[in-house]
Amino acid sequence: MAKAHEIDYQIYGDDMQFVEISLDPGETVIAEAGAMVYMDGDIQFETILGTGSEREKGKGLSLIHI
Repeated sequence: MAKAHEIDYQIYGDDMQFVEISLDPGETVIAEAGAMVYMDGDIQFETILGTGSEREKGKGLSLIHI
């Protein structure tokens, strides 16, 4: 399993907050599908389908790896 380490991020907004994350080469962020607002052209992402058990916990069926 990969180790987690500190990432560079900034939170913007008051009522409608969003986070800007700066990724170094090789770093990955995992988010719910539909959570991405914008990404640089050099960034790649892939959708990973869940097992369905996430749905029972109130989560979506898919996650994106950015």
